[in-house]
Amino acid sequence: MESRLARIVKTFTFRLALVYVGLFGLSVILLFAFIYSYEMNYLQSQINDSIRMQYTYLRDEYRQNGSGGVEARIAELIANDADGNEVYLLVNNKYEKLAGNLNGWPAQVTKEGPFEKDGNWVRFHIEGTHGSTSDEVRSIEVKAVMIPLSKWRYVLAGQSLQSNERVEQTIVQTFWASLLLTLFMAFIGAIVMTRSVMRRINVINRSAYTIMHGNLSVRIPFTRGGDEFDELSANLNEMLDKIETLMQSIGQFANNIAHDLRSPLNRIVNRLDAGLRRIEDGNPARELLEKNIHDMQELIGTFNSILTITELETDAGVRAFEPCDLQRIIANLVEFYEPYAADKDIALISTVAIPLIVQGEKNLLTQAFANVIDNALKFTPKGGTIIVSSQLEEDKADIMISDSGPGIPEEYRGKVFEKFFRLEKSRHTRGNGLGLSLVAAIARIHNAIITLEDNHPGLKVRLSFPLSTPS
Repeated sequence: MESRLARIVKTFTFRLALVYVGLFGLSVILLFAFIYSYEMNYLQSQINDSIRMQYTYLRDEYRQNGSGGVEARIAELIANDADGNEVYLLVNNKYEKLAGNLNGWPAQVTKEGPFEKDGNWVRFHIEGTHGSTSDEVRSIEVKAVMIPLSKWRYVLAGQSLQSNERVEQTIVQTFWASLLLTLFMAFIGAIVMTRSVMRRINVINRSAYTIMHGNLSVRIPFTRGGDEFDELSANLNEMLDKIETLMQSIGQFANNIAHDLRSPLNRIVNRLDAGLRRIEDGNPARELLEKNIHDMQELIGTFNSILTITELETDAGVRAFEPCDLQRIIANLVEFYEPYAADKDIALISTVAIPLIVQGEKNLLTQAFANVIDNALKFTPKGGTIIVSSQLEEDKADIMISDSGPGIPEEYRGKVFEKFFRLEKSRHTRGNGLGLSLVAAIARIHNAIITLEDNHPGLKVRLSFPLSTPS
């Protein structure tokens, strides 16, 4: 059986919620991309400004106090750099170190652009622990300016980019944590929202299922909160009111016709029967009257079936349910129809051997099984077989009536339960197209399920009844 979560995942509401989850996740990505870009550009600008300031100190010091002043200033700057992020190097025209915290002029640099008149913005890597909280030696990226102070002195001033890397790492970690948390919370929200919508839809579905199975008096409950589901429920209920009124009018119309015509027809049959008794055997008029009486009786039977179906469909009668043994009902019917089956050279066999107790009306159940067996005898060819069998499960009992006739094409199996529907090939056989409609109506009031299956060859009619629980 499909799990509740699987049903939620398959719903349109959940798929729509996932679209919003995706859009929300995309908005988080775009937001952090903006924050990342803005923050990194801001930090880069701060570093550039700081490097310009470092160079300005050294240039001014060189102009005032010469190389010795620059060496002293570099030593002071390095001593005051608590974080160890600043990088300095003063060399002569032979690139020999005079002062600074680098061992020598970097050999591999990447130029990024000019700086003032003769200098360049550069990037390079050094091995060391600049700005690190541990003594671990590792490769550190540095951004700096390289510029001559004179023909004899060159200076390098810059900063390590470790602080940038730490900020970048923090932003990335925060981004992934926020994205995962956002998606998780959005997913939970999608499930909660979907379940809330499904509860409202399931109320409508349950009401519709009950209505489809014949109870037109059921209405869809709503909360009167004024939302779209309440509006839909109110409109559907109004539509159902009109449908129920129309169905009752049609049913009452058919009921009135059947009632009004049944009595005159009975009187006609009685008069014809009285006249028939006065006519001697062999008189041609006698045969004509007998055919008329037979046709009238079939017409009365049709009206009786219409009245019975109308009563069952509207639940007009009081249902006096009692425990009924399906095995005994089947046995009596098989015994009753055996002579007729023998006349047609049809084997009518019952394998229902154990009591099957259900709650119901014995007369109606007998009528239902009789209709099915009668149909089977009508369409099973000479030399065929009809088998009445049973299948017992924990909570239900199935009665199967299988024949070896032509069967019913699959596309018509739902239509044969409609009143007066007949297949083209059966229009020349006796009947009025109400037999299976009556069976379906009887099955409904007994909470039974009727299905038509292929018997290869022939038709198998399966009636599934809920078993009666002992009180």
